[in-house]
Amino acid sequence: MIRKVCICLVALLFLCGCWDSSDIEDMSFVIGLGVDNSENEQNSIKHTTQIAVTKKKGEQGTAPQGKMYQNVMLEGRSIQDILRNISLQLPYPVYTDHLECIIINEEAASKYDLSILLDQMLRDNVTRLSPTVVLSKQQASDVLNTNIEGEIPGSYISSIFENKTSTLKILPEVRLGKMAANLASQTSFLLPNIDKQKNILKVDGAGVIKGRERKLTGFLTEEEVEGVNWLTGEGKAGLLEFEDEKKNTIVYEVQNYKTKVEPNFQNGSLSFLVQIKAEGWITEDWSKVAHNLTESYVNDLERLGADEVKRLSEGTLKKLQQDYKTDVVNFSESFRIAYPREFQKMKEDWDNYFAKAEVKYNVSVKIVNTGDVVK
Repeated sequence: MIRKVCICLVALLFLCGCWDSSDIEDMSFVIGLGVDNSENEQNSIKHTTQIAVTKKKGEQGTAPQGKMYQNVMLEGRSIQDILRNISLQLPYPVYTDHLECIIINEEAASKYDLSILLDQMLRDNVTRLSPTVVLSKQQASDVLNTNIEGEIPGSYISSIFENKTSTLKILPEVRLGKMAANLASQTSFLLPNIDKQKNILKVDGAGVIKGRERKLTGFLTEEEVEGVNWLTGEGKAGLLEFEDEKKNTIVYEVQNYKTKVEPNFQNGSLSFLVQIKAEGWITEDWSKVAHNLTESYVNDLERLGADEVKRLSEGTLKKLQQDYKTDVVNFSESFRIAYPREFQKMKEDWDNYFAKAEVKYNVSVKIVNTGDVVK
């Protein structure tokens, strides 16, 4: 009997809970961070911290106007100092382990080395490497202040990239850890751009980050992002819209596609052959002959679709080679694999080699289904 009583007492000790636990209402969870250039000469940056509301309406610390978040904006010479100063305004400790999105304003990304701008977040042993990183031509503080009913902007932006299986006009999301690796290796890459129109947020093109400088050097449009996805093969699926000879709109849904880049290096001359193969079906056809699905008609659509893919790819690569002289389509990797010794000699000046390279295309678009025709 005594033994049973002792066992029960010991069991009760383990049911007492964590002695150092905290209620969720007594924590400030950071969901989004925004970095803008400060107009104050004494301070380097303006930092916006977006905190999820965990308090009930009417309690101290509740966000204004019934929002699900509150934004705290401070200026300073370092992010660490700004985060510490937030403690002077909030009644509870700030936790960044639930951070979902980091927004960097165009001006700040062009002015500062991004590896320095993100240094505090990468050194912090609490902040994870999973937050999505994006750019914005507008103030990051304005983007984080978007009033979307039932949504927290920082979380909302991160969720947009789940639609990468629906469109080729969006890049795969860039997480903080991947961005850090690119910055450390001085590899050029793209960051998605977020645009705000009233209370609507959307992904609109991308910013080109030059590896050697670790700074923003320019932007690509939505159409050029589509070209990047065709050049890299990193897109999941989406639509290809083109016109027939009579300017009728044709919509081709890409089910799968593959891109292969073959380098050639002879006598100091560098060239690439880009081979793209796509399969899909016609989901919309505005021509009057759409019901007449002859073999020749389908062949014509396949040819026109291939021409459109080539146009998108050529236009994008021309801008990357001539305007930015920056390889963000990872042609360097195919060259490194094929010519490892030559790449070791050329990698320090790779962007210049890339800018002068000749590129040819071999594009195949296959229509495997024309849908249920009801005309």
